[in-house]
Amino acid sequence: MALHADDRAPGGEAGITFVSVAYFFFVICSYYVIKPIRGSLALELGSDNIPILNILSMVSLVVANAVYSWIVGKYKRDIFIPFITRFFVVCLAIFWLIFTLFIPINEQRSATLDIAAAESAFSPPLAEQNDAGGNADKKPPILRDPMDILYDNIKIIMIGVYYLWVNFFALMAVSMFWSFMNDVFTVNQGRRLYAIIGYGGLVGGLVGSALTSLLVRQVGTSNLFILAIVLLYPSIWCMQYIHKNHYRPEGIAEADNQPVKPAHPPRPWDGFLSVCKNPILICMALEMFLYTFSSTMFFQQLNRLIELEIGADVNSKTAFIAGIYGRINIVSLFSQFFVTRLMMLLPNPVYGLLLLNLIQVVGTFFTMFTPSLVVASWVVIIRYAIDYSTGRALRELVYIPLDREAKYQGKGFIDTVVFRVGDGLSSIILIGGLGFYSYGTWIDYSIQLAMLVQFYVIIKTAGLYGQRLKTAEAAVAAPVPAS
Repeated sequence: MALHADDRAPGGEAGITFVSVAYFFFVICSYYVIKPIRGSLALELGSDNIPILNILSMVSLVVANAVYSWIVGKYKRDIFIPFITRFFVVCLAIFWLIFTLFIPINEQRSATLDIAAAESAFSPPLAEQNDAGGNADKKPPILRDPMDILYDNIKIIMIGVYYLWVNFFALMAVSMFWSFMNDVFTVNQGRRLYAIIGYGGLVGGLVGSALTSLLVRQVGTSNLFILAIVLLYPSIWCMQYIHKNHYRPEGIAEADNQPVKPAHPPRPWDGFLSVCKNPILICMALEMFLYTFSSTMFFQQLNRLIELEIGADVNSKTAFIAGIYGRINIVSLFSQFFVTRLMMLLPNPVYGLLLLNLIQVVGTFFTMFTPSLVVASWVVIIRYAIDYSTGRALRELVYIPLDREAKYQGKGFIDTVVFRVGDGLSSIILIGGLGFYSYGTWIDYSIQLAMLVQFYVIIKTAGLYGQRLKTAEAAVAAPVPAS
């Protein structure tokens, strides 16, 4: 039985929408505080080592998604969403303690963390000066303080842990939000309201980036964790308000007030199985994989340029990366109003995802001929702005007509595991390619090949989505009695 908007929103559509905007604002605002910290700390390990972190992130998120899938299968949304969010808050407090008291990242110990030095008790020889005859003066290695070696190793580990955690937070917090939204609104409501709700995330990203850029030099990088905690916690209140004033047991008719009993106990691999048995989810998984594959390849070039042109100061890199994300959200505010609204007017809005491919193809050609930090930064800004404002809303429309398992477990698997598999595979290719060829046009050609395949995947996804809507409309027009 189809539910009308008024039936699905007892608290009023306007009120629920307003709180949804606030909910998205708090999630994204906190993320845009901790995201620049991740980027600046990762560059402390050297840009060439970031692909290794992406591979580790891929592996860790397989385990994390299995735990998430089990939790979602066992508990209702009003239990597991606040629980996971509070877990994130506790983690932020722990990171603040570590990076303030034990590994003070606000203090600049060295230009760049020397990983090789951390693995040996001896530091590498200083730069050797050639004499008049062309012979180099040979100097004995300098014995390093064991405490310095221990400090460097601990710092490497904690930066790696934080990098993996932020990747998990970024995917899980946003995925939970949109899964919740897809469970609250109908397809027609989504086409009308998702552009509005998206403004919450765009303004949140803009405010988070601005706060980070303004405060990092006054309070230091580590104290930004406190700001992230203050911004994230109110999202729990927003979620609880929406759930209380718009309670609809997930996956069942409003008249039946008892949750549907699953056909089997919750299993860690339910998300994977949900994707495998649904052609639309398979296409969405491929689209997500190709998107992250190309994004990681391109962002590696940007990381290298940041490292070369800015230097090693943590606060400077944090401020620069925060500036990039701030510009992304400024551009997103305009594209949300013009581009997203235009795409939602299409008979099948999913075709709008092709715009992201076109931007990446054109941007990659520009960087092939003008590989500068300015050019690479603006390619990232434009593509990410369109993705955050338009791409995200268009992807979420695909999940609305699907069942609860697809919305939470299948979508969760795609947004976490598949997302990081794209990161991981591209990172493996980067490690091998950089070992043989260093940086060059081979990265750009790899991106273009991925975009070519993604054009086909998006067209296929849009076709399946259109068929699904026609089937749903036919079922509403002529409902089949339950047997």
